[in-house]
Amino acid sequence: MADCDLCGVAIPTVCPIRVFDPRFEHSYPEGVWKGLCENCLDSSKKVYDEVSESKATGVTGKCDLCGTSTQLHEVEISIPSFRKGSEDEIVNLCKKCLEACDEGYARKDEVFEHH
Repeated sequence: MADCDLCGVAIPTVCPIRVFDPRFEHSYPEGVWKGLCENCLDSSKKVYDEVSESKATGVTGKCDLCGTSTQLHEVEISIPSFRKGSEDEIVNLCKKCLEACDEGYARKDEVFEHH
């Protein structure tokens, strides 16, 4: 079992994406692997497509996936809840993490086809 790094849902397989985390710059100069579930990957791909089509700027803050302080874009994800079934929440991702999610989305079919 693995946990999604955005919504926290535990599933058998997550899609790996490589993000650059400045906290581990010296230990992992190529980046660290994060795992996203299919729903979070779809949501981030949708935001990536919207951002790449328009020159929309986001808010400044800290990315929820890599921790970098930069311009962020809002991604709406669904977090499982015992009370309501699921709750929608907004996470902020930087442009580099959205690009990594786009690359992971291209490999999504081969990762999730076995499960």
